[in-house]
Amino acid sequence: MLSVPELLKKGPARQLARRVSARSRARKIDLLRTNIRPGSRVLLVGVSPEEGIGTESAVERGLLDHAQVTCLVYGACPSRLWGRPTLRGDARALPFADGSFDYVVSNAVIEHVGGPDGARQMITESRRVGRLGYLHTTPNRWFPIEPHLMVPLVHWLPEKARQRGFAALGFSGYTRSNYWLFSRRTLRELGANASRCTGRWPAMTLLAHSEPLARDT
Repeated sequence: MLSVPELLKKGPARQLARRVSARSRARKIDLLRTNIRPGSRVLLVGVSPEEGIGTESAVERGLLDHAQVTCLVYGACPSRLWGRPTLRGDARALPFADGSFDYVVSNAVIEHVGGPDGARQMITESRRVGRLGYLHTTPNRWFPIEPHLMVPLVHWLPEKARQRGFAALGFSGYTRSNYWLFSRRTLRELGANASRCTGRWPAMTLLAHSEPLARDT
């Protein structure tokens, strides 16, 4: 019999999640490409060459033929990921001079950088390095299904109860240091604009962005 973590990762819920995610990824790619000028210099933050994240990487790969992409990865990495210049770095302290890129972009990263304080640092750095702005997708806290594990409602609990709930399901790493979901309101409290990215109401994912969207959602 599968354990709860195995069931969530390999069971029917995960297969359904992949089908839903495919539609969401297509929408993310379309929205990002619409709001990034073709041929722009883009810093793509938080991508990874590791196995197992192929679904997320589809969004990042969707920008490769649209912009001049440089990849910033979490850990050890090849010198070129997807044939693009690649280096290791931290979204909260970008190793680049002011205005080094036209845009700073990430997909589902800002919820993993250390809660509101880390996210605020990431936005500040994105604004500093991105000459024309930044765009960061992130799951919506008020969507009823937690998008990483496909568990309903546990992520709505207060912080300590939420951590206990995830730990009881076998996921003890879901702590403030590496997991914090945002709403449109809390993204705006960080100084970002916040729009619906995918889904209807409540939106499944949000977009934190610096400039008005070319096609608002």
